[in-house]
Amino acid sequence: MAATAEIQTRIDVKPQAGGQELFFTAPEYEVLFGGHAGPGKTWALVYDAGGFQFGRVKAVGKPAVMFPDYRAVIFRRKTTELMQIIDEGRKIYCPPPLNAEYVQQRRGEPGPSFTFASGAKIFCCHLQREDDKYNHHGLQYQYIGFDELTTFTLTQYLYMFHRCRSIIPGLWPRIRATTNPVGPGLVWVKKRFIKNGDFVMQPYKSYYFSPDMSIDDPYMNPTGLLATRHVPDAKSRTYIPGHLNENKYIQDRPGYEASIKQMGRKYASALLAGDWDVFSGDFFEDFGPQLRVKPFEIPDYWKLTASLDPGWSSPCSAGLTAVDPKGGLWRLFTYYVSGKSPTQHAKSLREYMEAFQYTGGRMPDQIVCGHDAFRPEKREASGDRVYFADVLREQGFVPRRATTSRVPGWWAWKDAMRRKLWHYFDGYNGPLVEEIVAAQHDEMDPEDIMGRGNDPTVFDHALDENRYGVMAAYRPDKPARIDPFAGRPQWGVKPETINMNDPRVIWGPDE
Repeated sequence: MAATAEIQTRIDVKPQAGGQELFFTAPEYEVLFGGHAGPGKTWALVYDAGGFQFGRVKAVGKPAVMFPDYRAVIFRRKTTELMQIIDEGRKIYCPPPLNAEYVQQRRGEPGPSFTFASGAKIFCCHLQREDDKYNHHGLQYQYIGFDELTTFTLTQYLYMFHRCRSIIPGLWPRIRATTNPVGPGLVWVKKRFIKNGDFVMQPYKSYYFSPDMSIDDPYMNPTGLLATRHVPDAKSRTYIPGHLNENKYIQDRPGYEASIKQMGRKYASALLAGDWDVFSGDFFEDFGPQLRVKPFEIPDYWKLTASLDPGWSSPCSAGLTAVDPKGGLWRLFTYYVSGKSPTQHAKSLREYMEAFQYTGGRMPDQIVCGHDAFRPEKREASGDRVYFADVLREQGFVPRRATTSRVPGWWAWKDAMRRKLWHYFDGYNGPLVEEIVAAQHDEMDPEDIMGRGNDPTVFDHALDENRYGVMAAYRPDKPARIDPFAGRPQWGVKPETINMNDPRVIWGPDE
């Protein structure tokens, strides 16, 4: 009991008032802490993994790390990012009275750990690849933490839920995460913890959500279904903002803020003001509210181009774009549905277009599709498979092979954004906007988006499909043709009309 009292005395003075303290005492199953830069998010996550608050719970009576069977894990996406977690762990766990030992990695264990005298262990692991989550199959943790949650995929995050369970009486299992409102996972994190459409989660308030079992793909509804605590499958969830001014250990706060502002207005708004809406990824730098328009009736003489990216188990994305006489593109709607056959998609898409009020039900002049929508030239190679192009023709569409070149397509689309010649109807293009906001440069090819179309964890179905439509309808601005002989003497001009002192006269070598 003396050791418990000593540890508890040490712990009670550590979390700072504000977000850290609320994060430390939150009873919810899922908690997200942060939304701003600088409140000490990583320290709070590492500290919270020790379960020191259980020393004040009568049913438990001592910190979690004093139980031999206690297991916790803290994740970063990349191995190179684990150092800060390990450094914080050395400061918190290794000095007396905890005296934990840092172990690089034992054979058969998922990663480096802090091992306590009781036998308890806190692991520091990465999920650099999507499949790394399976390294934890069969393991159980009472505490699972994700540092910078927006760097992870939703499927990685949810997979670990079934590894979170407790065999220690009175010690409840917990999922904890920290993040800034930037990163490739921004969209799903915002939907799960901040807002999803018109539904806004109030900070600090406890909610209950149950899984949406009507869908196969959790990305279609990362929030889940709002429920009450009495629903059997419901889990509690909350969001706790953290603010820079709460961190008393940052000595040069103005200098820290100034450094963040060097990254630009969007990063400053996201990291300093905690704005979850300002950041639009780093790929489409000209995307913003200036491109959003209130829906209006499209004139009959504007051309309509549809685009489609086939999907079977993954979402099928299709869209309709109007082209005005000056070359402007107006994205009218996005069809984004998974779990249907090509025949069902084609029928649903036609019905949607016929009912779309702003075009009067007009059908497009063409629909450009990814090449996998078409039957291969060698018929024997296709078998009995149903192809999108075939069923689209049956529904009255005119399918054409899209220009699928990735980099030229991104250039054309970004050029249209820059010139404000690409706009989208507000309220009809949610999936496309979400993918635009989440799009990041690929580290290996900055001219392409992350994954370059080969990463199943990067949702780019609507991006690819709209790129097809842009390439089919957009005409980039051509530079004015420069006549190399403009302003210079031309052949056949009489010699007496040439001013020999004109600096534009170019003399050739002497013969």
